Amino acid sequence: MKQKIIRLCSCVRTDRGLIALCYAAFFAASIAVCLLQACFEWSARAAGVLKEQTLSVSDFELIDLHQEQEHIIVSVTADPRMIARGITDDQPMVVTGVRVMVEFTSSDPGEFCVFYKPRAGMEEFDANYRVWARQEAENIYSFVLPQGRIYGLRMDPGIFTGVRAEVERIVLNPKRTVLSYFMPTLPWVFAQAVLPLLAAALVKVLWQCAAVLYRKHRCKKETGR
Repeated sequence: MKQKIIRLCSCVRTDRGLIALCYAAFFAASIAVCLLQACFEWSARAAGVLKEQTLSVSDFELIDLHQEQEHIIVSVTADPRMIARGITDDQPMVVTGVRVMVEFTSSDPGEFCVFYKPRAGMEEFDANYRVWARQEAENIYSFVLPQGRIYGLRMDPGIFTGVRAEVERIVLNPKRTVLSYFMPTLPWVFAQAVLPLLAAALVKVLWQCAAVLYRKHRCKKETGR
């Protein structure tokens, strides 16, 4: 154990070793978080807490959207919104993911995202609690939400006027493959590139400060003898 600590300390003393250690630690922590998320969902499904639910357009309140047919909607402004009816402060729901089967027939929506309310009492949806679509296959989009209850769900199917969408179905808490829990996202790639460098810089500064304080303490102790 002592030898391992000595090796770790010698690794931290070099810039390359410290950076490599921080990258390895961040990557290992990311894998651990993915495993915890997978275990949570599997146990929640087994306990009946996490239930798969299929919705249609009629299960949403449409704002700035014109419903041409049962499954076809068209945006009439640049801010179309679909608010789920069955998720409120009085009726929260555990939602960890959303899968939407939809075909945009007129033009690209520009932006496709889901807002959620992580706590009760929120009057409006907050941009800090928003996830963007990941395209799984043609006309299939998925959204991964943080673990926990939500007290509101809103889907924005575009940022342009005249976006026409044929919504086949919307599935809350769809079943996922094991590999999907470990698929990298753009925010994760950015964090993997930047956060370990910041952590390495912080550790180096703290290490140097600790070394200075130790030398001062040792010098004072020797002077006092």
